[in-house]
Order: sequence, then structure tokens, then C-alpha cells
Amino acid sequence: MRLISLFGMLLMLSGCSTFTPLPENYNGPTAKIKDSYSNRQATKAHYFTLDKIDGNDVANSFGETRSANYGRGAAFDPVISEREVLPKMQTFTISGYVFFPTDVQLLFGDTLSVTGDIHFSPEEGESYVVTGRVGDGRSEVWLEDSAGNVVLKKFSTKHD
Repeated sequence: MRLISLFGMLLMLSGCSTFTPLPENYNGPTAKIKDSYSNRQATKAHYFTLDKIDGNDVANSFGETRSANYGRGAAFDPVISEREVLPKMQTFTISGYVFFPTDVQLLFGDTLSVTGDIHFSPEEGESYVVTGRVGDGRSEVWLEDSAGNVVLKKFSTKHD
């Protein structure tokens, strides 16, 4: 399981370009989806991110935090991404995991990752947040609307 999680994180790091959720010069209705984090410690935190829209990679807090803190070793300040999306039926890939600021930590640490796809149409003007729980026994990730309601379902992974 650790190897699969590591492979997934390395794939996230290897992407050279990211998909822009809105067409250039778009001025129509939108919704917002924001990443989040919890349980921040000196050298790690639990991150909950939007990774893809309709299979296309989007910029998220993992990459932005790593870029903003480059050269600081294991010290980091979280950078949380928020992006506008179209209010139409789409598939959103969300993830929860332990964020490590260095490659060495990422290679040898257990990310306790969980991921899932939500197929829904965001409401115009609504703000959503990717949230969850990461733990040794089980990790969960879900999307919440501005009232704190879970959008469709929670995704859960049991860890050995």
C-alpha cells in the first residue's frame, strides 16, 4: 500500500502542465472549490485537495506549497489553493493524504492517502471545500458545500 501511495504522489509531482478550469476570458457564472489542511506539525500536515477535473490535472495546494517553500528543507508554510469552476456536470477527483515538504520524507513516509471521483454539477455562486480525516487506521476525504453538507458521499480507505 505504501508503494502505491508513493507512486501516486510521484505521478502528481511529474505533471508538467495543469488544466485551467475556466476558458480564457470567461465572464460567466462560476462556483469555487478550495483545498484545505489540518493537523499541521513542524514537518508535515494533512492535506485535502482537488487533483483533477474530468481527468485533467489542476493546480493544487500540494504543488503550490512545495513550490512556495522550495529550499527551506522540512520547514514549510501551507499554501491553500482555491479555484473557480464551471457550474456544469463534471467529474472532480479529490484526495486526502499526509503532506511532506521534502522528497526524502515523501519517499520514506506513509502518506495514508485516499482518493475518489465525484460526478456532479456545482451550483452557481456556491463555495465548496475539500476536507477529510487522515489516520493510521482509516483515511477519508469528501467535498462540503458552504453549509457544511457532504456533496454526494465520503471516500474511505482502510490502512493496515
